[in-house]
Amino acid sequence: MRTLSLRARLTIWYTLALLLVLSLFGANVLWQQRRIGIRRVDRELESLTATLANVVQDELNENDDIATAATEATATVNAANRALAVFDAQGHVLGARWSGLELRDPLPDGDGSPHVWSVGIGTGAWRVHARQRAFGDVTLALLVASPISDVLREQREAQEAMLVGIPIVLLLAGGGGLWLASVGLRPITDMARRAARIPPNGLEDLGQTERTDELGQLAAAFNGLVARLRAALQTQRQFMADASHELRTPVSVVRATADVMLSRDHRDESEYREAVTIVGAQARRLGHLVDDMLVLARADAGGYPIRPVDLYLDEIVDDCRRAVAVLATERGVTIRSQASPEIPLRGDEDLLRRLILNVLQNAVQHTPSGRSVAVEIRQDAEAVRVLVIDEGAGIPLEDQQRIFDRFVQLDASRRGQGTGLGLPIARWIAEAHSGKLVLERSGPDGSTFCVSLPI
Repeated sequence: MRTLSLRARLTIWYTLALLLVLSLFGANVLWQQRRIGIRRVDRELESLTATLANVVQDELNENDDIATAATEATATVNAANRALAVFDAQGHVLGARWSGLELRDPLPDGDGSPHVWSVGIGTGAWRVHARQRAFGDVTLALLVASPISDVLREQREAQEAMLVGIPIVLLLAGGGGLWLASVGLRPITDMARRAARIPPNGLEDLGQTERTDELGQLAAAFNGLVARLRAALQTQRQFMADASHELRTPVSVVRATADVMLSRDHRDESEYREAVTIVGAQARRLGHLVDDMLVLARADAGGYPIRPVDLYLDEIVDDCRRAVAVLATERGVTIRSQASPEIPLRGDEDLLRRLILNVLQNAVQHTPSGRSVAVEIRQDAEAVRVLVIDEGAGIPLEDQQRIFDRFVQLDASRRGQGTGLGLPIARWIAEAHSGKLVLERSGPDGSTFCVSLPI
């Protein structure tokens, strides 16, 4: 079955299901036909039993001899091809007209109720009715029987008609099912053909469709999948290009420094110290860059472990403020903060610390000397918000969304001081905690970043 096409498999299953339904329907028709035919014969035999009883009673009224009355009654009743018999209470035959019936089994014990059964003999099947009747002080058993050859013949004819008709119906249904399957699956085949022609780097898709049925939903979902795959590939290509560009600068500096230092056989100690200082600075930059790239790569792959613990967010913010204060002092920037009550939270302590540090460092780096950076913590019933407010030059409106892209550094003079991955990592950490990091406002007097985390 797996080697067949979907159209062929649908047709086969449809035909098999139809065959099962038709077989059950045919069996039910044959059973009902036999049941109705037998009930018709039973009604006829009940009427014949009543007629025989009336004739026996009339004969007994004319003649006191029971045997004679029974013989004349069975001969008088006009019932062609029907068996008639009258038995005494001991089961002896008093009078009978068998018409070909051979009754091998004795009569059932009489309890006044009618007994009905079918017998099969060499000459055919018969339906037999037997019942005891009281005629004065005499009890007799009346037996009538009728062949059911007509019922069986009708059943055979219906069965032959089904044996001829069902295969014809199956052939017609199979052909119609194959045609309907072809028509129904043709749009999917067309979509598969168009999908196979989509180039890896092109902008084509399956095209817009006006269908609102399942096929329209499939086309829309496929177009969305293609768009997401292209976006992911574009992001990956851009990430690799930006990473290569960022890695190339420190590697080039290290290589150039080494080539310069090795170009002469002997140099002073100060020159070697200067070269080692340069190499060390570039190595640290490479280390930070590789570490940040690894964090984002693992985050994209969903493999970065989140280890939530119970903590106090105000303590983490205060620790990060003290850690960044050293950088702020070097740049002549003041960090202002307000006293905050204890704010319990559940999250990954290391990641949350990295989140606050990245946002604070970004604010300090973009604040001119002599200005300040403010840190505020606000809490409501649903979330806690950490606001980082700097007094920098602000971010142009067209670049306010780009600052969360990877390797984006708007200030060209500070390209050697960072990796351009701090804010993207901070936003991912916030989202990993079901929160968000947004730029609330930005203008000539500074910018405000807001970290919002659910309670």
